[in-house]
Amino acid sequence: MKVLFVTSWYPTQNNPNYGIFVKEHAKAIQATSTEIVVLAVLTERSKSFFKLLADDYIDESGIRTVEIKLLSRFRDIIHYLVPLQNRIAYHYFKKQISPTFSPDLVHSNVVFPAGVIGDYIAHKIDKPSIITEHWSKIGGILKKPYFSCLVKQAYQNASKILPVSEYLKKNMQMLMPYLPDEKFWVVPNVVDAKLFTFKEKEQSETEIRFCAVATWATKNQPDKYPELFIEAISKVQSTMDKRLKLTMIGGGDRVEELKMLCAKLNVNADFVGYQRKAEIAKVLQYSHFMLHASRVETFGVVIVESLMTGTPVLCSNVAALPELINGSNGVLCENTVESWVNGLKFIISKSFNQIEIAKYNHLRFSENSIGYQISTIYNEIQPV
Repeated sequence: MKVLFVTSWYPTQNNPNYGIFVKEHAKAIQATSTEIVVLAVLTERSKSFFKLLADDYIDESGIRTVEIKLLSRFRDIIHYLVPLQNRIAYHYFKKQISPTFSPDLVHSNVVFPAGVIGDYIAHKIDKPSIITEHWSKIGGILKKPYFSCLVKQAYQNASKILPVSEYLKKNMQMLMPYLPDEKFWVVPNVVDAKLFTFKEKEQSETEIRFCAVATWATKNQPDKYPELFIEAISKVQSTMDKRLKLTMIGGGDRVEELKMLCAKLNVNADFVGYQRKAEIAKVLQYSHFMLHASRVETFGVVIVESLMTGTPVLCSNVAALPELINGSNGVLCENTVESWVNGLKFIISKSFNQIEIAKYNHLRFSENSIGYQISTIYNEIQPV
């Protein structure tokens, strides 16, 4: 089986975490007997009026990647110029990929614009297409008539649509009830099982260690809600003999504001900034619990990363998170300070089988598991 893997979200040297969950899917596919070539069409802001950079390389996992960067001070306009991206992507496919690689199907990631680009290429070469969907903001693009037509056409032409959670699947079916249920197959994100491994916790007579991982950024309505667990820690600390220690991983323009809130509420917090995955794994292994307060979550990669280290999670009872958290591996909270206070008290008092938490989630979200699921779908659509 040969697969052209099309994406507009993909890590680059300048932005190593951008779309990293898409790259994890590519690695999972590569780990099976499937031959894969990644075609990454990326729009980035720059000082240039317009510049096109193309690179063809083998990455650290042995995946051939054809990377096309469209750089412009008018990045947002270029991003929505899908006909331009279609022509450029197909040109590089014909010029650099097709002479040595003839795909059996086209697998796109996120419907706009990659799914539309993948649909265009699949139609050109008369091959089936698949779309993996990670995007929580499909409703917004469907409100724009022209782009809505492109998106709906890509979904309708796809042999399968692979949302990363049941929550996302239900949301898509609500927005597009005409898409048949049998077209959908939920395939979760991948987490690096070699990196996020179980390590027995160092117990302390004087300290309980929490951590949180996110980009702490300002938006009209921020996705993350760290004030909840910061205020809850402050309230619970006054009732505890042990010190509650919080490690905050991640950058963003809200960091200084959150530091001030922790100082005001006497919360012992260490802000360590952006960290690579290897360092995040170490912090999770060292922490007793992971905290994740959110308003929306299409999947929840950081939660699975925590569970794969055997670290129980206290998180918001929203969107896809109840698919990951239950009484055996953590606690779900409503987005109120009172609920988070009660959740903190409960999770601190509860005993968890951390080895079993790690083992179960390794089986569920490892590269091998997800790769097998995707290759099964490939073979159903295009038998070898």
